[in-house]
Amino acid sequence: MGESSPTSSAQESAVVRSLVVDAVTAAAELMSRASVGAAWNKPSALEGMTVGGLAAHIVRGAGATIAYLDRTPVDATPMGDLLTPVTYFHAAVDSSVGERIKQVSADESAVGHHAMAARCVDIAAELTRRLADEPEDRLIGALGGRMLTLDDFCRTRLIEVLIHLDDLSVSVGEPRPDTNPLGMTIVIDIVSSIARHVHGDWKVIYALARSERVGEPAVFPVF
Repeated sequence: MGESSPTSSAQESAVVRSLVVDAVTAAAELMSRASVGAAWNKPSALEGMTVGGLAAHIVRGAGATIAYLDRTPVDATPMGDLLTPVTYFHAAVDSSVGERIKQVSADESAVGHHAMAARCVDIAAELTRRLADEPEDRLIGALGGRMLTLDDFCRTRLIEVLIHLDDLSVSVGEPRPDTNPLGMTIVIDIVSSIARHVHGDWKVIYALARSERVGEPAVFPVF
């Protein structure tokens, strides 16, 4: 197989970026529902997070794309190898910031349901504009300045937004909004690749087809 042509590369980039906008738009729609506001201060499906905290976490995860774009010069050059979606999450999990994330989410949820839902709508609109304007080879700094391509960061946002979109819908007993199934294809690919990176191919095969042979530690969940 030959290398991708510039046209196919541009098309793939546009698709990935549109999937992020689609996911954040769906999150904004769910977040605006009255059931989310009614449960704002109640526990969510994620241990240690209220429904409001979970909503704030989704908004922060979506808005990180804009924040990192603003912080990273267009002509920035990486120091060392670029992160991939897999190595990004591996590094993020190893950083042990879970409790701080919960506290920040709780603090940010204090603005209330309507303000947070409106913020999510604004981020979806801003992403629509910003992602269309950025070049295909755009790099951004994350995790202490380590760099990855904008499109790979968008792939990490699909995990953050789509999985937590499901968490939010479960938390309030609402149907999960429909999103483009291509987004979930990317999520599955990254999650399975993380499992392969951490546990090796045979452990993943066993988890999927021979669970009696998995042993310890368990392969899934990967986070």
